[in-house]
Amino acid sequence: MRNAILFATALAALSLATIPAAHAQVPYTQGTVQRIVHVHILPGHAAAFYADFKANSIPLFEAEKSAGLIVSYRTFLNETANSTEDWDFGYAIVYQNMGALDGLPDKVYPLRMKHYGDPTAEQKVLDKRFENAHLVSSFLIRDITLR
Repeated sequence: MRNAILFATALAALSLATIPAAHAQVPYTQGTVQRIVHVHILPGHAAAFYADFKANSIPLFEAEKSAGLIVSYRTFLNETANSTEDWDFGYAIVYQNMGALDGLPDKVYPLRMKHYGDPTAEQKVLDKRFENAHLVSSFLIRDITLR
């Protein structure tokens, strides 16, 4: 009889312990992670900015995609600017998950050097890029699916 009471008590305690765990579950499943970048193109510099982006950023994104470092990328325009200093152009780089960001700079570096040749040449391109546009914001978002 004593064993039956102990068993029933343990079973009840175990049942009660699983209730909070079930409610503690996150109400969504995690998906891909995206780096979203918003850029303000300086007046009169759109052609130079787009030419640079097409010649330098797109090939790097394609190389990263081929290497399996990113899932995809996309570009977009701001059709509802709130001020003359708001962002004009944006892009998103899609990663499989947060783990894909671990060690990413070391993985991308050889691709960058293959494209630019050396750090000095890369820096010249970056310096020119900042003559055409400036960064408004850059942030990470995670896609989720509600359960």
